[in-house]
Amino acid sequence: MAILLLPLPACIYDDTAGRLIVQREVTEPLPTSAWAESAASSDSAGSSSQTIVLKNPTFQELKDFILKDPTSRNEFVLNQYECRHFATEVDNNAEAEGLRCAFVLLCYQRGQHAVVAFDTTDQGLVYIEPQTDARIHPEVGGKYQAKGIIEILIAW
Repeated sequence: MAILLLPLPACIYDDTAGRLIVQREVTEPLPTSAWAESAASSDSAGSSSQTIVLKNPTFQELKDFILKDPTSRNEFVLNQYECRHFATEVDNNAEAEGLRCAFVLLCYQRGQHAVVAFDTTDQGLVYIEPQTDARIHPEVGGKYQAKGIIEILIAW
C-alpha cells in the first residue's frame, strides 16, 4: 500500500501539461485569535515569529465543523473552481477554526482528485469529500468516482 504523508503545501496535478503544481490558496486571512505569538530571540531588527496552533479534532468536532462549513454550497465550475479549490477552502477554514486538516490527492492512472482528511482523536484518519461533505473511505487499489486509486498523497 502506497500512502505518502507529505509535510508540504497543497499540490495539484495538471493532467493536461503533465506537471505537479505547488499551490496554497488563501481565501481569507486567518483571524488573529488563531495565531499564537511565540517568543523567539532574533538578532535582526523587526523580525518576529508566529506559530499557528492546530489540534486534531474529535469525530464530533469534525462533524460539527463540516456541518457549519459553507464550502460544499459553492458551485463547481470547470477550470475555475474545481475539486482542488473545494479541498483548499475546507483546509483553510478548518485551520482558521484551529483544526488540523490535510489536503489529500487521490491519484489515478490518469489524473487526480482532491479531498481532505482529519486525524481524529477517537476514530483515526477520516477522509471527507469537500464538495458534498460526505465521509469517504478511499484505499489504494480501490476505486473512487469509478477510477482506480494507485496512490494517496496526504499533505499536512
